[in-house]
Amino acid sequence: MTQSRILVVDDEPELLLSCKAILEKEFAVSTAGSGEQALQMLSDTAPGWDLMLLDLNMPGLDGLRVMDELHKRGLDISVVVLSGEVAFHSVSRAFQLGAFDYISKPYEADALINTIRNALKKRELEKDFIQLRRQLERSERLHRFMIESSPDIIFIVDKEGIFRFVNDRAEEMLAYRKDELIGHHYSVIVDPASRARAANCFNERRASERAARDEEIWLLCKPGSAPNLERRRIAIELNAMGVYENETINEKGERLQRDYSGTYVVARDVTERLASQKLIHYQAYHDLLTGLPNRALFMDRLTTAISVARRQNSKLTVMFLDLDRFKFVNDSLGHDTGDALLKSVAERLKRCLRECDTLARIGGDEFIVLLQQAESIATAKSVADKIVRSIKEPLTIANHELCVTTSVGIAMYPDDGTTAEALIKNADIAMYHAKDLGKDGFSVFTRELSEQQKEHLSIETEIRRGIRDNQFEVYYQPQVNALDGRIVGVEALLRWNHPERGLLTPAFFLAVAEESALMIELGDWVVEAALSDMKAWRNAGLDAGKLAVNFSFRQIEQADFVAKIVGALRRFDYPGELFEIEITESALMSDSDKTIDKLRQLHAYRVNIAIDDFGTGYSSLSLLQKLPLNRLKIDRSFIQGLRSDSDRSIIEAIAHMAKGLKLDMVAEGVEQDYQLRYLRKLQCPVIQGFIYSHCLPAEAMRKLLEERATLTARSGRVLQSV
Repeated sequence: MTQSRILVVDDEPELLLSCKAILEKEFAVSTAGSGEQALQMLSDTAPGWDLMLLDLNMPGLDGLRVMDELHKRGLDISVVVLSGEVAFHSVSRAFQLGAFDYISKPYEADALINTIRNALKKRELEKDFIQLRRQLERSERLHRFMIESSPDIIFIVDKEGIFRFVNDRAEEMLAYRKDELIGHHYSVIVDPASRARAANCFNERRASERAARDEEIWLLCKPGSAPNLERRRIAIELNAMGVYENETINEKGERLQRDYSGTYVVARDVTERLASQKLIHYQAYHDLLTGLPNRALFMDRLTTAISVARRQNSKLTVMFLDLDRFKFVNDSLGHDTGDALLKSVAERLKRCLRECDTLARIGGDEFIVLLQQAESIATAKSVADKIVRSIKEPLTIANHELCVTTSVGIAMYPDDGTTAEALIKNADIAMYHAKDLGKDGFSVFTRELSEQQKEHLSIETEIRRGIRDNQFEVYYQPQVNALDGRIVGVEALLRWNHPERGLLTPAFFLAVAEESALMIELGDWVVEAALSDMKAWRNAGLDAGKLAVNFSFRQIEQADFVAKIVGALRRFDYPGELFEIEITESALMSDSDKTIDKLRQLHAYRVNIAIDDFGTGYSSLSLLQKLPLNRLKIDRSFIQGLRSDSDRSIIEAIAHMAKGLKLDMVAEGVEQDYQLRYLRKLQCPVIQGFIYSHCLPAEAMRKLLEERATLTARSGRVLQSV
């Protein structure tokens, strides 16, 4: 343990020596022979001294002046006067200046040591007390800092609910000054709708884990804190516990008594969190573009409505809506215009419905409607007709006048389904039937439509299996010169060698494939297979002329359409000028600008472009002039009706148009001699049809080419057609 340091100050050397000898057994002792020396030693080594034994009567700077200097210099040292001066004023002055005790000379050693011990003990107690007070003051400052700097509002209310303490955060959040709240009842800041829950919290008496936690209530800010607005509210998450005083505990640690004095309340602002939660909930159940319910919310409402209808033995209606040719508007005018169109359509649909009905957007241009009070199919048809008529009214968006239509499918509970999934599925089936009927209308679900849908799904499944098991095959129909019968090209035609149904033409499966991604897969396969056959024939010295392949709009709309064609031609080293793309007029009309751009890219690669089934679509002369065309193919329906004056007029008009546009012309479906004679007279250069050959599998087509090559070699001339 460190010894206490004592400085003995006296002008008598003998006393200094004797005193040091007595004390140094217990203390670390130093001596000074004058007041000046003592102050110098204290100044040099302070605050290392604990106690000074000080004589009052010294020449120069006496003891009282030394003590006065100690005060002036703020030197912390205990003083015990050891002096022969006994005058009252001197003794009194010494105590006034802070002396712990006064010992007269001569002194007894034991009394001196006891006095020093008591002085040092008192000094230690004073130090401990000062340290404790400093700790308490620091703790209080820290606690106040924590309370005032807390991000939460902190209240203390008494047992009557009167504010007794409010921290600074309350003023920042509620706009009340502290003095405007302290002394007032807590209810002045509680929203009326939250007062019942607030009462439980602000009167909380429990102080354990059972105390109020995470209660959400609304507080009212000071009136006028938000100019020109209603009184602002904030949501808080509130924790509270009882405050108690005068607690009595026995020797066993048991609480005998305590007095409830009020409640300590901590309130955290959760307004933004609740707003975020509300936004997240809204986004989870609503379409962000139109603000309508999304599929999840619609399913919830439909499921609930079905439960109610089941209990009440009532009916309800589900309508599935799809905009006709929306993709064309979206792609040609841009997504911004498409989005604006969808919002306008949503507004029109809402005006057609009642407040009790639910309208939802479930993706793209698809909407779905729940009519909860549609007891008859007549009512459902009436609403559907109103919707169809409303949607087709012209509207102006971004300086574009747009006319869109919609196809609507109707299914009713319980006749057409008893679950939400079944009703939506059957309404969807009815909607597609409305599209098949020409669009811009509505269709009611029937069991026959369900059977058609099942057949459709069955065919789709079989197509997938057919692709996997290599059941598809490319057939070829020769295209011949109308005058001399030479084969000048072949058209690749897809056939399906079905294991149970036999050989199937595209009429059986193409529509199903077109509605799915299967058409893409089948189309890619046809190009690869046909180019492979053509390359093999060319390597064998057989000339099949041009290869014509039909392409659907679903294939052309693919972003990599051009790259696929060019890539295939390069892989098979097949000249672009011997490859012909056949596309229908209806495919041209869909997204015409992008289609034309892709066809121009292929034409630059010397690929030929032909319009198939010409005369059956709606292409305009201006559109034909934009296209990089090489051929027009006259639809077989006109050739079959050749005895009709109207059909002959159409064929002759097409012939004159082709001549004016400097395009080749191909006639499909030529089966009779009179048809061939008429086309020769019309100077149609190329024909295809049964009069020359049915479509043939690849091996049969190869044999035909070999036969023609052999006959040509033998005769030295081109075979004339009958």
